[in-house]
Amino acid sequence: MSHGVAVIATSSWAALQGRRALRVQWDEGPLAAVSSPAISRAFAEAATQPGRSARKVGDAAKALAAGARQLEAVYELPYLEHACMEPMNCTAHVTRDACVVWAPTQNPGGTQATAARLTGLPPGKVTVHTTMLGGGFGRRGEVDFVVDAVEVAKTTGVPVKVFWTREDDIRHGFYRPASYHLVRAALDASGTPTAWLHRIVGPGILTQKGRGRAGGVDGTAVAGAADLPYDVASIAVEWTSKDFGVPVGFWRSVGSSQNAFVVESFVDECAHAAGKDPVAFRRALLDRSPRHRGVLELAARKADWGAPPPAGRARGIAAAFSYGSYAAHVAEVSVAPGGTVRVHRIVCAIDCGIAVNPDQVRAQMEGGAVYALTAALHGEITVDRGRVEQSNFHAYPMLRIGEMPEVEVHILDSGEPPGGLGEPGVPSVAPAVTNALFALTGKRIRRLPIRPDDLEPA
Repeated sequence: MSHGVAVIATSSWAALQGRRALRVQWDEGPLAAVSSPAISRAFAEAATQPGRSARKVGDAAKALAAGARQLEAVYELPYLEHACMEPMNCTAHVTRDACVVWAPTQNPGGTQATAARLTGLPPGKVTVHTTMLGGGFGRRGEVDFVVDAVEVAKTTGVPVKVFWTREDDIRHGFYRPASYHLVRAALDASGTPTAWLHRIVGPGILTQKGRGRAGGVDGTAVAGAADLPYDVASIAVEWTSKDFGVPVGFWRSVGSSQNAFVVESFVDECAHAAGKDPVAFRRALLDRSPRHRGVLELAARKADWGAPPPAGRARGIAAAFSYGSYAAHVAEVSVAPGGTVRVHRIVCAIDCGIAVNPDQVRAQMEGGAVYALTAALHGEITVDRGRVEQSNFHAYPMLRIGEMPEVEVHILDSGEPPGGLGEPGVPSVAPAVTNALFALTGKRIRRLPIRPDDLEPA
C-alpha cells in the first residue's frame, strides 16, 4: 500500500485483532526530528523579516513610524484536526473491466480520477457512490482513504471495506496549518488607525499540494487578512512560507478561521487603546463596507450591546467575511475559579445574500458555532519526534453538551446573490469569545486554544 500496511480479514473484529498483532519496523524518514517547539521557534524567527506581499496600500512602514501611538502583538494558532465523528473509510470493488467505489467523500470527481489512475481504467468505467459523510469539514475532500480501499481491492479482486480507527484518523489527518502572526498598528491623536501591518508565517495548503504559484502568495494562507475590510490609509499584509512537512488541508473556513481571529482581536486591541467602544470603533472604519457594517450593527443590537450584562459576565464582538457571506458574533462569557471559560450566549448575524432556506441558514450558523468553540476552547495538534501526540478524544476533546451556549441567529437578507453558509459561521466566533474575556478579565488571549493559565491574575 502507498500509505502503510493493510490487514485483510472477513470481519472487522478479525482485522482489528490482526492489526494489533502486527509488529512493523518503520523507516521514520527525514521528518522524525520535527517538534512543535521547533516549529514555533522557526516561525518566530521568520517573522522578523518581511514576507511576500499579499496586499499593499500606501506606505505602512512610514505611517507606523509617524503614528502618535504604535501597537504591536504576536498571535499564534496551532495545527487542528477535523475530527469527523465518522473516521475515514471507503469500500471498493475492482474487476478487470470496472471499479465501483462507495465513499463518504466531498470530492467524487477526485475519487473517480484517483480510482481510474490506480486501476488503469478509463474514468467512464469507474462508478462512485457518494454516501452520507459522518462529518466532512474539508477532510473528506482528500482521497488518501480512497487510495487505501482501491489498492487493497485491486490486490484481492473482491469487494473490500477499508476503515480507519480513531487513532489513525487523528494521527494521520490533513491538519489546518499552524501559523504565527506579527501585527502592528499606528493610531493618530484621535485614536483612528493610520497604519496596519500583518505578517503571517506558516505553511500554505495550495503550496504544499503543488497547486500554488512559484514565488507567489498562497491565497489560503492570507484569506481573512489580505481582504481587511477596515478603512486604513496604509496597509501591508505579508506571508512567509514555512513548511515542516506536517500534512495540511482545508479546514472549515480555511484561512479565515485563523486570520479573522488575529484581525478581530487586534482591532479590539486598537479600540481599547483608543479608549473607544469596540462596536463604534469598527463602525467608523466600515463606511466602504456596508454589508460588513450591517451584520456588525445587527449582532450588537440583538445582543443588547451597551446594556449591562448579567453579573460576572462580559460581552465581546467580532465580524468577518468569508466565502461570499458576512457574519458577526457577540459572545457573552464568564470565567470560573481556576480559569475555566463558560460561554453562555452567542448572538450571530449573517448576511449570506438571498437566504433561500432560512432554516438551513440557522442550522449552519449553529453548527459553525459548535465547531469554532471546540477549536477555541480545546483544539490543538502537537508534534513530537515527527509524530502527532494526540490520538483520541481524551487528548483532542470535542465540545460537550454541557458546554454548549444558547445560540441566536439573525438573518440580514440583503437581496444580494447567495453566498456560502458552511464556512462563514466559524471565523468570528473565537475572537468574539476572547474579546469578551478581555472585557471581563483584562487578559488578552493571543494564542489558541484558550488556557486557564492565560486568565490567571498577573
